[in-house]
Amino acid sequence: MKKLLAMLLAALMLVCVGAAALADASITFQMGGEPECMDPTINDYSSGSYALQSLFRGLYKYDADGALVPAMAESYEVSEDGCTYTFKLKEGLKWSDGSPLTAHDFEYSWKRVLNPEVGSETAYTLYGVIKDGYECFVNKTVSVDDLPIRALDDTTFQVELKAPASYFLTLTASTAFMPVSQANVEKYGEDWANSPETYVCNGPFMLADMKKDESYTLVKNPNYYNADEVQIDTVNYVFLNAPETVKMAFDNGELDIATSVNSDALKAYTGTDKLMSSDRIGYRYYEFNCSKEPFNDARVRRALTLALNRKIITEGILQDATLPQLYGWVPYGIKDIVDPTQDWRDVVGNAFEENVEEAKALLAEAGYPNGEGFPTFSIKYTPSTELENVAQAMAAMWKQYLGLNCEVTAVESGVYWADETGTRASGDFDIAYMGYTLDYPEPSAAFTVLENAEGKAKTRWDCQAYLELCNKMRSDIAGQEREDLYKDMEALLAQECPVMPIYNYVATALVSERVKGFTRNANGHPNFEYCTIAE
Repeated sequence: MKKLLAMLLAALMLVCVGAAALADASITFQMGGEPECMDPTINDYSSGSYALQSLFRGLYKYDADGALVPAMAESYEVSEDGCTYTFKLKEGLKWSDGSPLTAHDFEYSWKRVLNPEVGSETAYTLYGVIKDGYECFVNKTVSVDDLPIRALDDTTFQVELKAPASYFLTLTASTAFMPVSQANVEKYGEDWANSPETYVCNGPFMLADMKKDESYTLVKNPNYYNADEVQIDTVNYVFLNAPETVKMAFDNGELDIATSVNSDALKAYTGTDKLMSSDRIGYRYYEFNCSKEPFNDARVRRALTLALNRKIITEGILQDATLPQLYGWVPYGIKDIVDPTQDWRDVVGNAFEENVEEAKALLAEAGYPNGEGFPTFSIKYTPSTELENVAQAMAAMWKQYLGLNCEVTAVESGVYWADETGTRASGDFDIAYMGYTLDYPEPSAAFTVLENAEGKAKTRWDCQAYLELCNKMRSDIAGQEREDLYKDMEALLAQECPVMPIYNYVATALVSERVKGFTRNANGHPNFEYCTIAE
């Protein structure tokens, strides 16, 4: 452990020394680990979006006040039926290499996401709203060339939706909807995003350096359409995953912004201007492997879900009273469908409540009275003191309340997250930890995660009734009818419990007094475009 901390601090010192000459216009930003993917049309990881949201811009973006405003788009028109959007792009847009950025790049990029041969993990974000997207990517009954995504000319881009979606413009600011340079991707293939020398982007910053597992360096993009307003020259992304080290580095002024904030840091900085908290539409949850006995029984899954005391986890184990306990699948931070002045979670209420007596009854009904005959099982997670403590607390509750024996097992991150052979992907688990941040602030973003039994969530849960509700979700319904549908979907999930929501994320960060104007979007991703350095 001491050797690891020394290596991490050495990496941080190298970044700080390298940035010394640019200190007046640079920001050193800490995140917990290296981005999993740097291709916006492939990436479905929050870690990737932390960097991609600085390197790319979609049709829309978030301004300094968090409002949705045009980025690559100059204007748009919507058809009377609300299904066809026609965007006019700004004139003279360029990629970071100086080549023209056109509507054809948007057509190429969005179709690339929906191309089943590409296999983008973020395709569900597009096929949830774009006409024939599901039929193309999932059913493979529509060719990607026939999708209603088209460049009418160099500056006019048009797309047809399967149904009106009031949140569609919000989607165009998310990572999956960002463009990539067709010429660059076709020139370098899948490896284009793995090196600064081949990396082409269109955001306020561009990639200058990549040191694996240590740091990325981003520099101001002179070809960005709004470059004159960008005041920061350099953003150093430093990867540190030990909260104690992070706090020490921030205390010493070696970090300008730290995102790995543990309970000690919270205690030290609560009540100061350096602690920044904002809503985040994401959550920590745990997946059941619904293909394995006894977790193929919904009564068992619901019993374990109801027996957990979430307040003990958030306030006792994590010592963070700012984390909202979650009793439903849709997180806080999403506007209500009928009354957008209120939070959907507050309007709808909890989908389930903690109830140890009901949990015992369900377990007995499933054939395990007082836990008798229930096999020893395990929770798996990636190495982390926080995750280990939470897993041990969950295991202790199940032992105390239900008489069950649960082991806790840490699995190396590379093995845990591997695409095909990993712990979750291969089904080598009973219960697995997962964290997720929605791509856009609408309940459908949460429900689509569970639509595919081996998609984003690896539950292996196959429920025809849920699939039928998902199909209805993609139809042309609105207002109270859509709100009622979402309630029905969450009620079904509360009975079936393929997943166990635990708590809502809060985007917490320590921010140096020298940095002004730092904001994060609803997903928790950083925005450096409007930052300045205090004199």
